[in-house]
Amino acid sequence: MGANLAVPYSTLLPDIEPSYGGGTVWASPPLSENLRRNDGLELKISLSARGHYVIRLGYTVTGSSILPPEVSVEINGAYQFLEAQRVPLVQYWKYETLDFPLNRYGDEVLPSQTMLSTRLDYTLRDSSSLFREPLLFSFEEGENTVKVTLLSGEITLHSLEVLSLEVIPDYTKPDADRPKDDFITIVEAEHPSYKSDTTINSASSRSLDVVPFDTYRSLLNTFGGVSWKNGGQTVFYEFEVPSDGYYSIAFKYIQDSKSKMRVFRRITIDGTVPCKELESYPFDSSTDWKIETLQSGGESLELYLAGGRHTLGIAVDVSVYESVLMTLKTMIAQINDFALQIRYLTGGGEIDRNVEWEIEDYFPGIDETLAAMREALIREYSVASRINGNEHSQELTSFRTAIMFLERLMKDPDDIPKKLDLLVGSVGSIVSELSVALNGFQNMPLTLDRVYIYSGEAAPTFKKASIFASLWEGIKRFVDSFKPVRYKAVGSEGSVVLEVWINRARQYSDIIQQLVDDDFTPRTGIAVDLSIIKDEQKLILANAAGKSPDIALGISNWIPFEMGIRGAALALSDFEDFPLFARNFMPGTFLPFMYEGKVYGLPETQDFYLTFYRKDVLGMLNITVPSTWEEVKLILPELQRNGMNYYIPIGGMASSKAFMTTAPFFFQHQARLYSEDGLSTAIDRKEGLEAIREMTDLFTIYGMPLQVSSFFEHFRKADIPIGVSNLATYVQLMIAAPELKGLWALAPSPGVDQGDVERWQTGSAQAVAIFADTAYPQEAWQFLKWWLSRETQSRFVFQVLSTYGLEYLILPSNRFAFEDVPLPHEDKEAIREQWKWLQEVPRSPATYILEREISNIWNRIVLEGKPIRVAVDEAVQRINREILRKMEEFGYVVDGKKVKEYDIPDLEKILAWWSE
Repeated sequence: MGANLAVPYSTLLPDIEPSYGGGTVWASPPLSENLRRNDGLELKISLSARGHYVIRLGYTVTGSSILPPEVSVEINGAYQFLEAQRVPLVQYWKYETLDFPLNRYGDEVLPSQTMLSTRLDYTLRDSSSLFREPLLFSFEEGENTVKVTLLSGEITLHSLEVLSLEVIPDYTKPDADRPKDDFITIVEAEHPSYKSDTTINSASSRSLDVVPFDTYRSLLNTFGGVSWKNGGQTVFYEFEVPSDGYYSIAFKYIQDSKSKMRVFRRITIDGTVPCKELESYPFDSSTDWKIETLQSGGESLELYLAGGRHTLGIAVDVSVYESVLMTLKTMIAQINDFALQIRYLTGGGEIDRNVEWEIEDYFPGIDETLAAMREALIREYSVASRINGNEHSQELTSFRTAIMFLERLMKDPDDIPKKLDLLVGSVGSIVSELSVALNGFQNMPLTLDRVYIYSGEAAPTFKKASIFASLWEGIKRFVDSFKPVRYKAVGSEGSVVLEVWINRARQYSDIIQQLVDDDFTPRTGIAVDLSIIKDEQKLILANAAGKSPDIALGISNWIPFEMGIRGAALALSDFEDFPLFARNFMPGTFLPFMYEGKVYGLPETQDFYLTFYRKDVLGMLNITVPSTWEEVKLILPELQRNGMNYYIPIGGMASSKAFMTTAPFFFQHQARLYSEDGLSTAIDRKEGLEAIREMTDLFTIYGMPLQVSSFFEHFRKADIPIGVSNLATYVQLMIAAPELKGLWALAPSPGVDQGDVERWQTGSAQAVAIFADTAYPQEAWQFLKWWLSRETQSRFVFQVLSTYGLEYLILPSNRFAFEDVPLPHEDKEAIREQWKWLQEVPRSPATYILEREISNIWNRIVLEGKPIRVAVDEAVQRINREILRKMEEFGYVVDGKKVKEYDIPDLEKILAWWSE
């Protein structure tokens, strides 16, 4: 096996015979190796017998990333399987306090989380805990070389052990005649001792059946739910028993997130599974709270525990569906590959319905292949139904639908080229239905209220609330809702109170308010009232009515300019320390905030436009990732010959093409959008015409798709395996396309070779501004500096991700805070490289007409077939006429004559003060 062998572990499993015994076969001498990214450690291991063994590392995590450290493992100079190239380690987190803090309304909120700094001993497993057993490595008799390389994070490595696989015993019922002392201890599930993932958290329930309960306040009184669903996510509870003896364990739980879906948990005591029955313990779907005592064959499991302290571990277990998931992944890969070959055969595009295909000529044995796929799916469907206990879950329904679609294709395989959407369409296809099943079987939510450890006759019970009690609680809350809002005063009496409006969802605003109350106000004495606005246009209206706030957060990047030119925003560049603070942001982000040499806003979050590409597809076609638009043009014929294409954001917009899709072509061709005096456009100059020709030729000559409703869906089914897109697509791929894990990557966007390849792209997202009529300009500036600082932004991103997960990922505009965002190193490298080429569009009073007419130019050339010069000349007349009209409105032109200069900001001017 070569060092770069990419064989999935699952394909090797049938030939792997574990070496059993459960003992240490070899252990390293005590180590104290401090490892950073790309550091490696090589050890010589001598074994008395050839076999398959597991590897356990002893280490302490010394980094601070949310993402766990990752290592690669080479045995005798080779990666034995694909998973060995990237193996995640575990790191554990705990709440800073279990006495949950209260927000200003008296509701409980999640406390901060800290990482355990204690030594951990971890047996290497696959990243998604798909396989029941740890990863098994093949060792030869005699001397072996093991090389461990740290791929991400920081650790101190203390030991490396090679062990034979532990045998988990069957449950043995204890002697029925032994004495039983009555004992029960109750552990509140919302108070975990520690956990393996920051995103699994305590949650609030308003059910009367949950303890504790409060009519008027929101309490964090349960644990888990939809945040605790991914394989391997583990929560730990420490408890004590008074003496040696046999004890039962019960859980008060509800599983109402997935109807008719049984979920599974792996139960450990002090790090060990006590018996086989607890390897994959089932919890049935339930719409009401219930108490489940761990049992086998209808009788409670009684587990022997020594008197003293113990740790109960409860891990999401998806390995019960091991064969089902492996089959689904294999089938999805095979079908995608089959579809690629059909596209290559047919040339892609629209299939002629009158052409008769003899598919057997191109795919010998296609009937047998489809029959084997059907047989495998039916077999695994039967396995999944038996495990789940019924056939009515959404996952199994999708499974059945996929089999039905496959049987439909089997009736006439020669029609498959005409029914490619039934094979790999984004919805209503075999692949889409199998993907739904795959995702569903890997997601196992469960909500806990309490954990009971008991013996004797002290079995736990609870009395369900009656319908009348629930009705009465609802009436009390309804009456209370009419009372004035009560909240705890923050800040000292008479202190400054800043009114801040935020254009963000409730999830973000709650965390911001908590950060303010915990950090900013105690530190400065300045109180802050945060209010959510649904429509940022209300900012302009509020200012006109004289009811504007002090600060606006999360607004579009064009609003500070519109406020500044109308005298409604404070010039942030007038503050003495502005140039120093501005160094926290990329210089190209300031362009849309500038008016007459002053800066009226700051960037709050960033976006990016990067190349997304399918490694598997480009590898099959032997295509390299293009670096320039000329290289893009060279690969387009090969893509199109195979029924594929390339995506750029222009094709993802409707008739109106925003600046974010068109401006990069002007920047990359070093073209100006405005004349030097700002009173006319410069898009009709030589460089501007080259930019327009580039962005239209890609469609009129080179055949890029004119309309792409969803790049994510086309990327997923591989008919557009490469293109330029942003953070939204990145999050979708990370969350909603687990079948593509490891099959796609990022690279900087294409550019124009100007000596160096200039890759200019836009990238601003939300912005912040201070209103000109604020009574507290210095305090408002102090707040903005705190809010946009590296420390606050890093803490905010951590809180968002640890509370709500990757779905809510935002990228801070503070370039130093971005270094703390927990993303894979390779992805951060690509984003960091692209941000070097970040440049926004400078604004003028008539920027809107320039954006609109550039869009119209594209439409007239590409859709109507007009010559470039004709389309541009028509647009330039309209743009210049509107610019003069707006300049007259704002006093730069009188009776058609310029009376004062309008300063168009450019990157060189910003760099002059940014780099001082």
